[in-house]
Amino acid sequence: MTANDAHDLLVVGAGPAGVAAAAAAARGGCRVLLLERYGVAGGMATAGLVNPFLGNYYRNPKTGGEGDLIEGVFADVLARLRARGASERYSFGPGGSFYDAFDEAALRVVYDEMLGDAGVDVLFHAWLADARAAGGRVESVRVMTKGGMRTFRAAQFIDSTGDADLAAACGVPCDVGRDEDGLCQPCSMMFNMGGIDKPALLAGGLREARRRVAERFRAAKSAGRLDHPLFDWVAFYEYPRPGGLHFNATRVLGRPLLDSEELSRVEREGRRQADVLSTWLRRDVPEFEHAYLESVAAQIGVRETRRVRGRYRMTREDVVDGARFDDGIARSGYFIDIHNPAGAGGLHGKPGSPGQRKDGFTPKRYYEIPFRCLQPEGVDNLLVACRALSTTFAAHAATRVMATMHAVGEAAGRAAALAKRDGLTLGDVNGADVRRELEYLDRPLTF
Repeated sequence: MTANDAHDLLVVGAGPAGVAAAAAAARGGCRVLLLERYGVAGGMATAGLVNPFLGNYYRNPKTGGEGDLIEGVFADVLARLRARGASERYSFGPGGSFYDAFDEAALRVVYDEMLGDAGVDVLFHAWLADARAAGGRVESVRVMTKGGMRTFRAAQFIDSTGDADLAAACGVPCDVGRDEDGLCQPCSMMFNMGGIDKPALLAGGLREARRRVAERFRAAKSAGRLDHPLFDWVAFYEYPRPGGLHFNATRVLGRPLLDSEELSRVEREGRRQADVLSTWLRRDVPEFEHAYLESVAAQIGVRETRRVRGRYRMTREDVVDGARFDDGIARSGYFIDIHNPAGAGGLHGKPGSPGQRKDGFTPKRYYEIPFRCLQPEGVDNLLVACRALSTTFAAHAATRVMATMHAVGEAAGRAAALAKRDGLTLGDVNGADVRRELEYLDRPLTF
């Protein structure tokens, strides 16, 4: 692979959206180079241990039926995981929704296989350094690799960095955090525990297990045996390993994570909290007596940093009203899930009481994300296919989840294939044409 390789498309970032974009574009006939800073594809889903997949499951308010919203690449990912016994669908409890938990070790292999099957060129350990843009077009990117600085060129580019790093390097205007103070949602260090007596813990279901653990958690805090001020409960999920559970139970506040100093601080604090919580669980909760801390994420889970300004900006109203668009290229039923940027609790319900969401946060029906949200201002041969797509602060809290990002990435990859076929730039691609490529979006729900 040389600096002058002739690729039709360069995708920066191999998270769920980046993998889906690269695979879809390659399947459509593009020569694709995928760059990733870690030694594994998956981003937050693998290096960040973020689990489960959310945004796909949906309960139809008209019929009461339940099913999946997303087909295509994401359905392929789930099928490959399930064939390995590495993904299962679990329920939050009676009347609650469902989620798709997965084994992240198997997901790493699934992504490798998918990219290989599609013929994508992949370069790991490649960290974006800067980009050259002129005349409203990205010309090249410079990447720090194990072998030194490299330069890569392509006709089209997709930013799937999560943080809009490529877009920002090209001068695309971006927003960060909420309007009143610029604060972003807090981040979380994900971890898994093994050796748990799951049959005993989950005998009454996940919701009941969480309630019982939360009672012990609050009692330990009141007695001074535990210092964890930003939560009044412990969020854990079923996980497809015997004796294993996944924990999204840490919370770290701070500046937007756009520099290494702040990342270094929050990752140390996240690991400290994971140790505090796992130690307390082993000491105070009988079902965890023989448990152990199995894995801690290689990177802290980042909910939010930059959001680009695109040709359309999704709003809270779009999410809650279930907006439809002629160029809608991805859909989701996930709610506006705002973790308080300034302290304890969340803005979608009572602090410490997950699932009690107020009006104005829960979609009336599933909503669509328009292709224009992926088309940034000022650069014609670039799409932003990751959580940094064009939204308001509130809408971002709904669109950011990983199942939805697979769909967004696939649409971007399909657009790149259309651009190559028709001799267009990505800025010239009509989102309605991309939607037609994703045929399932116009089929009525069957549930």
